[in-house]
Parts: sequence; C-alpha cells; structure tokens
Amino acid sequence: MALGLVACPGAQVKDDQDAGSDASASLDIVRQACLDEAQENAVAACRRVLRMRPKDMVVEHRLGWLLVEEGKLPEGTAHLRKCLKTQGADPELHFHLAVAMSKRGDRDGAVRFYSKVIELQPERIEAYVEKALLLRRLKRRDEAEVVLRAAVAKDPKSAVAWAQLSLTLSQLGKADESIKAGYKAVELKPDDANVRSNLGLFLTNQKKMKEGLAQLEEAVRIDATNATAWYNLGLTHTRGDALEKAARAFLQALVIREEFPQAHHNLAVVLMGMGLCQMSKIHFDRSHELGVRSAQIVIDQYEKMCIPKPEEGSEESPDASGSSEETSKSAGT
Repeated sequence: MALGLVACPGAQVKDDQDAGSDASASLDIVRQACLDEAQENAVAACRRVLRMRPKDMVVEHRLGWLLVEEGKLPEGTAHLRKCLKTQGADPELHFHLAVAMSKRGDRDGAVRFYSKVIELQPERIEAYVEKALLLRRLKRRDEAEVVLRAAVAKDPKSAVAWAQLSLTLSQLGKADESIKAGYKAVELKPDDANVRSNLGLFLTNQKKMKEGLAQLEEAVRIDATNATAWYNLGLTHTRGDALEKAARAFLQALVIREEFPQAHHNLAVVLMGMGLCQMSKIHFDRSHELGVRSAQIVIDQYEKMCIPKPEEGSEESPDASGSSEETSKSAGT
C-alpha cells in the first residue's frame, strides 16, 4: 500500500538568505537600543552588537562612554581608545576621553584631550572651561588664564567663561581684572548665585565692602540654599565687624551643609569675639574633627579670651567650656 506524504499546513521553511535578513534586522533593533539615550539596558545591547559586529566603532564609542558614566573607567577608556584610529577627527570622542582621563586622575592626559577638542571644534566653550579647571588644579594658572581669555574672545557672551576667568585672575593676584571679569559674568547671568557670590568675595577682598555685601545679599536672595554664598556673606560681615550678622550667616551655611569645616571654624572665631566661649569651643572642636588647623594667633586669642587665669595661690578652675588645659588643646589641634 502506498503511503501519501501530507504537508503540515502553516509550516514554512525559509531559505538561508531570508534567515540572514531576519537576523540582520533583529541585530539592527538591538543596535538601536544600544544607541538609544533612554534605554536602560543599553550596555547589554551594545555588548551584544559588538559580539556580532566587532568593527562597529559607533557602538564601540557608545559602549565606552556608557561604561565611563557608570564609573567603569578602565574598561570604558579601553573601548574609547579603540575608536581613535577610525574616529580620530571626532571631537566628541576626544571630549569623552578627556572626561575619562579626568575621572581616572590623569589630569595631564585630560588636558591633552581637551586641547584636541578645541583644535577640532574651536567654538566648544565647554572644552576651554574644563581644560582651564584642570590647569588650575595642576597649579598652571597662567596657562588657565590664556585658555579662558581665548574662550571669552571666541564667545564674549559665555557667562561661565567670564566667571572662571574672574576666579583664575583672582588666584593670580590680578584683583582689578578679576572684578571686571566678575561683573561681566554677572551682567550675562544675573540670576546665578555662584557668580554673584564669587564677585562679592573678590570685592570684599579689595575692601569694597558695600559693593561686596550687595552682591552677596543678592546671591542668598537668589538661592537661599547656597551654603558657599552664606559663608562668603559671613566672611564679609566679619571683616566689617558685624559679628552677630556674621554668626547668623555662618549658622545658615551650616544648616545647609553641616560638614562645612571652614564655616565651623569661622563661626567659632566670631562666637569667641562675642564672648560666647562655650559655643565657640563646640565649633572649634567640630572644625578640628573635619580637618581644620587653627592658626597660632587664633589659639592665643582663645586662651586669652576664654581661659581664665587662676588667682595666685589658688588651684586652676575651669570655665563653662571645660578645664583650661583641655580647652587649650582643643583650640590648638
């Protein structure tokens, strides 16, 4: 008896070309997931693509940057470096490598990559600013000034470049130029509390107290949560001998940022000047715990104002802040 072959309805076998097309289309979908900024599993998608297409340098670049953002710096940097041969003229690749070098602590390497970004994309002010920040940290402030002057020449409306130039000039002791640059930054970005805070401090340093206070008071009005602005306001009030106002400003800075060692120390000095020795000692101790070392003149002043001398022939008696010996050691830590 002959047996007939019955085909199963709906079952189809695609030829190799069709199967390859489907695989390629599927991989393209995975690749898009790799490149999608909003994709949570982008790293896994990029890795999958590179297993199938190891020469896809766009994906290589993307994976490297994702890993750098995740803090996986050696691996991320390795992927980025692989792209240099084929993407050496891409300023974004050099920018990402600069960021990676900076995060790894290689400031010189980061400076070189930012320099390449500027060479390839001269209008990218962000690269000038980041390069200047690194140069300042490397104590190469003269070079930082040159970079920032080039930035403001390239884009005179860049408030951040003017603000960083102001800070750099202040560190170089060029006070008048620093203040001019600071005013330019405020003009361009009047609602930036940090810009006003820095300018206020620079003005105060030049004994332009009224102008400095005006900038600092506006800074804390713009952003009442800016601890540094409150701290700078406290310094300015201290220099103006307005101790109660200074104390309130330092306290506000500490409300915002409790572990602010300089604010603790300067508040302690102000409280000492107001005769509040017990409170002063609390903040001196806290500042020392956070790494501040009191200058000898401050220690001497504390001992003079807050540690009573024993009467002749009598035992040494502690004041409200503790024994004189313990207090002296605390202030001089």
